[in-house]
Amino acid sequence: MYDWNDLKFLLAIARSGSTLSAAKALGVNQTTVARRAETLEEALGIQLFERRPGGYRLTVRGQELVAMAEAVEADATHIADSAASWRRQISGTVRVTTTELVATAILAPLISQLSATHPGLTVELIAGDKRLDLQRNEVDVAIRVGSNPGEPSLIQKHLGESVWGVFASRSYVDRHGVPGSNLAGHAIIGGGGDLATLAPLNWLVEHAAGARIAMRCNSVPNLIAAVKSGAGIGPLPFMATDDTLVRCLDQEWRSDIWLLYHETQRATPHIRAFLDAFTAHFATLRGRVDGTAFAGAAPTGGVESPTKPYQTTELPRT
Repeated sequence: MYDWNDLKFLLAIARSGSTLSAAKALGVNQTTVARRAETLEEALGIQLFERRPGGYRLTVRGQELVAMAEAVEADATHIADSAASWRRQISGTVRVTTTELVATAILAPLISQLSATHPGLTVELIAGDKRLDLQRNEVDVAIRVGSNPGEPSLIQKHLGESVWGVFASRSYVDRHGVPGSNLAGHAIIGGGGDLATLAPLNWLVEHAAGARIAMRCNSVPNLIAAVKSGAGIGPLPFMATDDTLVRCLDQEWRSDIWLLYHETQRATPHIRAFLDAFTAHFATLRGRVDGTAFAGAAPTGGVESPTKPYQTTELPRT
């Protein structure tokens, strides 16, 4: 069987008329061109060139083969162009797991953008507290909140911190006044079910002597909805806040946010597209997630001073 690569040398000689010119066109030496032409003739058992002092001249069979080789060249170029087009047209499904909070506050807007940029890309979002196993291929990408995952076989990228504070809605403040350091007489939100052990909720209950527990929530989305509705004062992640909320106390809780994926996924085009898009998207939201961009400053009578360092507590998981 002849070497398909030798057809390049056949075409170069046919187009230039000499091995010297063909060598310059191909970026190799003249001896290589002459040798590859002879190798092709030997493999096919056909004389393709008449070797003359003035250069190479195609035989009749050589002319016929050049026409066939040009068709092969066109097909090879088409394959390369198609592959390049396929690389640009990102398609496939990326399975992503994260908490409901991150899914709602960060991922949902990104997925909308990705759909417009890469119509062939589908994000299968699995939101919840269950930690799916990347090693067992249960998901492709994980966005986790908490301590260092400690999985050396995975790529672990630290994105920033998720910060929680204590908030009340402006509607609550209008009805009950500004919550200061003394919460006696105020309504607070407590935790129940899956949130029964959540550190911020337990801290608020322990430090709100004289306050009444207006309701208990068993999920972060319920907690967010309760505080925003004006039902009471409660701890919220900054990433879920907006200008309808007022920060009440000088306590905050912090936990790390990690992007995890298997090293083998790094070169997969559709997963790489998601990873790059998510990293860039998160960078634009970092100030909102860690609270540095929070616009809902406390009104007069709220926290003692906006310049006072906040009391921070590590939040293992949200």
